[in-house]
Amino acid sequence: MSRSLRASEAGIKQIKLAMKQGGFTQKALAEALGISRSTITVLFRGEAIARSNFEELCKFLELDWRDIRGEETGKPLMIAEANDEMATVKQLGADRLTAGGDITVTINQIVGNSDKSAEAKDIPKLSIEDLVKLARERCADDIRDRCGTMRVLDMTQPVDLDRIYTDVNIIKDVIGRRRIGYDEVMEVYTREHFDRFLVGTIQKRVKGIKAVDKIQKLVVLGKPGAGKTTFMKYLAMSCLAGRFHGELVPIFVTLKAYAEERGQPSLENYILTEFAKRKVSQDEAKQLLDSGKALILLDGLDEVKKEDDDRVKQDIDRLSRDWLKNRFAITCRIAAREYQFEKFTEVEVADFDDGQIETFVNNWFRERDESKAARLLERLEDNEPVKELAKNPLLLTLLCLVFGERNDFPPKRSELYKEGLEVLMKKWDAKRNIEREMIYKHLSPQNKEDMLGQIAFNTFEKGEYFFRQEDLQRQIKDYICNLPEASADSDALRLDSEVVLKAIEHHHGLLVERARNIYSFSHLTFQEYFAAREIERERHFERLIENISNPRWKEMFYLTAEMLRRSDDFLKLMKARIDGICAHDEKLQAFLEWVNQKTNSVEFSYKTVAVRAFYAYVEALALDRDLALDLDLDLALDLDLDLDLDLDRAFDRDRALARDLALARALALVSDLGDDVLRQALQALKSKIPINRENISDWWENHGEEWSRELQQVCIDRRNIGHDWQFTKEQVELLNQYYAANLLLVECMNRSYVSKQVREEIESTMLLPSKK
Repeated sequence: MSRSLRASEAGIKQIKLAMKQGGFTQKALAEALGISRSTITVLFRGEAIARSNFEELCKFLELDWRDIRGEETGKPLMIAEANDEMATVKQLGADRLTAGGDITVTINQIVGNSDKSAEAKDIPKLSIEDLVKLARERCADDIRDRCGTMRVLDMTQPVDLDRIYTDVNIIKDVIGRRRIGYDEVMEVYTREHFDRFLVGTIQKRVKGIKAVDKIQKLVVLGKPGAGKTTFMKYLAMSCLAGRFHGELVPIFVTLKAYAEERGQPSLENYILTEFAKRKVSQDEAKQLLDSGKALILLDGLDEVKKEDDDRVKQDIDRLSRDWLKNRFAITCRIAAREYQFEKFTEVEVADFDDGQIETFVNNWFRERDESKAARLLERLEDNEPVKELAKNPLLLTLLCLVFGERNDFPPKRSELYKEGLEVLMKKWDAKRNIEREMIYKHLSPQNKEDMLGQIAFNTFEKGEYFFRQEDLQRQIKDYICNLPEASADSDALRLDSEVVLKAIEHHHGLLVERARNIYSFSHLTFQEYFAAREIERERHFERLIENISNPRWKEMFYLTAEMLRRSDDFLKLMKARIDGICAHDEKLQAFLEWVNQKTNSVEFSYKTVAVRAFYAYVEALALDRDLALDLDLDLALDLDLDLDLDLDRAFDRDRALARDLALARALALVSDLGDDVLRQALQALKSKIPINRENISDWWENHGEEWSRELQQVCIDRRNIGHDWQFTKEQVELLNQYYAANLLLVECMNRSYVSKQVREEIESTMLLPSKK
């Protein structure tokens, strides 16, 4: 067999075409192969080069050397290599002489660097430890440049990863592959039940970096925006800094960039070329890989185009088999196309918990304004639906950006949710120049939102937070069958509905598989938003208002009111429904009449409706100390109101200190009002309470009821408060519903655009008895 080969004229053209497609110059190709550039020059002149170089070059360019070779020269290897080296001498010697150098030095360099030459055998090879050190040094700048910062959404500039990074947690068993019976989720009918169910069924979390350390070959799955790429970058930077497997060389590959590389090189050649660009030769890179000295991070498998799927998967399989001693981690979205890699363990990135949210927010504002971090965290605690979004790192980033600009969240939460959905449905991929395949050619982005609105409303109305896959696909099928040009074939529509469902989960993460064949919205906040959007667009106001006393629907009222361009009609429908709650109960109507009379009997500086609400609260609280009416009394009240509140608190037999303070305050206020009769009566009641606190319990046991009746009669006679209404348990519950519904109406007015006329009309008649 000939030990040297030359290329045919047609073969040279194929080599040049492959180089052009791969974006290689002669110099870059030579560096990638670890040979001299003159060897390629010799080859292009149609002369022979060493057979090993010829075959390696063809393999690298993914050409069959048998198709490239010309007639065998018959020259022995030494002559062919001598030709290579003499050409190199001529080329590099000319370069050195042109630069005024010593040609002897140039020849020595050539002989020393000539690949596979007899002289090269005498050059001692680097130890694997020294080679790792050299490769880490030469790749360091590239890793820092690609992995050292992050910039997402509308950030005006990149930030250092180490400053902002928050550890991710890993769930060892992928959530959507658990087997849970549908009966187990049927009892989930409130937001609190939903959260408890998810927490109770999720396995213990482990630190992401520990999972990668423990498992040699890992596929890290996660929802959109879960922080998968950031995690891969952190691993690369930690490896480079010596915090994580500092004995390895980090290799970070964006799979989308590799898959779209000109010439479609194999993954191995792509990595070898990247090494060559950092002046690590092909032989050195292979030595590293063969020794298991690489941490290979393959990011964004789901971002690879469908037409490149099979090739990329096969390349990853081949690479992980050929270089099996190395550590591998692949990231991919949940519900992406089916991938299964032999001997890889699949895990899932967990949502952020409260501790991670706090860490992220503090990191974010540390160099901007630390006080904003505390305010944002406080606002999240007061706002459960918004806090739920913060469990997703991408949406938490959005919340930090929004809060940083205005020092608060938008007054209308629906605007914040809309922006969050735009991030997941449009901006996140667009910002990274990622094009997803069209999931269903007749389903536009608007159609997609409308369809999700129908699903959200139908399921929420039934009290369903979890739904079977078959039921979900049926709703999708019912929607897409009405689109223009949709197939009339039932089987085709059924298959289309499954494709649409999987794509929505994969592309946007809005619907997620919580267990095998059981789905929910990724966040209940999004289910509520889409349901409210459907109510607003389809004018399902009556169906919403039927649930005005159901706490589960409160957020739906808020969102609907915010979305309406003008809420007059909606608010008037609410008012009519609220008035009907107590309309047919004579005793409750009498109570509302008393509220009106009492309000008209005192002087105040507030809105009349606010004073009515105050007296409804005070009188109802005297009936039931545990009544869950909601009213903020931490304000400076007018004198009459302040006195009546203290008198009400003086009825509290279970809280002695609060009672005594209230009575003392009431006496002081009475003096300011100049009511001597009331002052004397209260002083007499106060004097009956023993000064010796050791005997107070016994005294209250024996005399408390009588004392309270006397106080009640004084309050009725002098202040017209403290009446014994003798409401039944059902009437107290109705009153509670009525009061809460009025507060809901006020909140909806404050969140929406309502005409001045309708606002005044509602406020003037709120908390008044129904007209006969």
